[in-house]
Amino acid sequence: MEKRCLRFQDISVSEKMLYSLFLMTIGIGYLFALTHMYYTHQMRDGKPGMSIQDVMIAYYGSQDQTRLGSAINGGPMEPNLKSANDKEKILVWLSTGKSKTDFEQDIAPILARDCTLCHNGETNPGLPNLTNYEGVMEVASSKAASIPGLVKVSHIHLFGIAFILLFVGRIFIYCRMNVTLKRVIVVIPFLSMLIDTLSWFVTRNNPSFAYVVVASGALMGLSMGAQIVISLYQMWVETFDPRLYLSANQQLLLKKIALSFQQIVSPIVSASKAYLLKFAPIIWQQLRIATVQISLSLYHAAQYQLHPKLTLTAEDQLKAPQYAQTLTESGYSVWFAGNGWLVKESLLTWSFFNSIDALGHYIQHLPHQQSASAEPSEYKV
Repeated sequence: MEKRCLRFQDISVSEKMLYSLFLMTIGIGYLFALTHMYYTHQMRDGKPGMSIQDVMIAYYGSQDQTRLGSAINGGPMEPNLKSANDKEKILVWLSTGKSKTDFEQDIAPILARDCTLCHNGETNPGLPNLTNYEGVMEVASSKAASIPGLVKVSHIHLFGIAFILLFVGRIFIYCRMNVTLKRVIVVIPFLSMLIDTLSWFVTRNNPSFAYVVVASGALMGLSMGAQIVISLYQMWVETFDPRLYLSANQQLLLKKIALSFQQIVSPIVSASKAYLLKFAPIIWQQLRIATVQISLSLYHAAQYQLHPKLTLTAEDQLKAPQYAQTLTESGYSVWFAGNGWLVKESLLTWSFFNSIDALGHYIQHLPHQQSASAEPSEYKV
């Protein structure tokens, strides 16, 4: 006899209530997690709101300011400080050598009073430890996120979210849908979580991978959200039988409403289908172009990371800052880490140049339609 798997219509109302409350709690908790992430990373670049630059600074570091300076100077930790004078003391200490003696005399009392309730290494292991000089120095420099810190956050992240995805996926399996599609939806959040976590370590050395961090995190959230919404829909809406709860008159009224709704929606659906058929080839062509651009950009980013160190002549060292300034003024971002130049032309287009001559030839053929308001260049020799 062929084995028949359980579906939502086969389980009791009590089980449906239990699963529904669990899914809604997880969904609300995830929204709070997103809010926490926003307040943790916002304004690292000194600008209001959260941007891809904030994510880059969180893992790769910043040439302009430290993580602690960003957090207290317009960032999420500024409201925790009791006075503006305390903020100025910390900013002065960050810009004048960051000695241990000055830290113990002036900075440690401020942090102990206003910050260590959360930043103590025990209450929130994922937050920097501000109870001692060594912990504060981890965020008082512009260097990238530390490997031990990322490892600590990663194992907590993987263990915790894996259990959540297991239980959400186990409930989602009760859904009635195409088996292949169901398997894909169940697998995607796990793969996205692994790619997201591994990308933290890559972004620490290559800031362009911040886009992978954001994309994989968004994909995990969307796929988990899809599991929650589809499960709740099939539990309560799709299995709803009006004959069990409504009188004959109420059923007739419901049918009239459904018929009216169908009359309104049908023309909209037909028109949407026509537009889809009309623009589908154009959309497909654009998707193909975007896929090629992303693939080439990832290839160039890998070259930037793996290419051997360059030996620049004195003449090349004079040309390099001029070329970087020209690119910045033309609306491009440029990175140089001793092994070549990585130029960001647009969100999806990145190019790598392994010689000063190649970079100069590229500049001679620049398409001069970029915005003049460029992002700051992260170029350094």
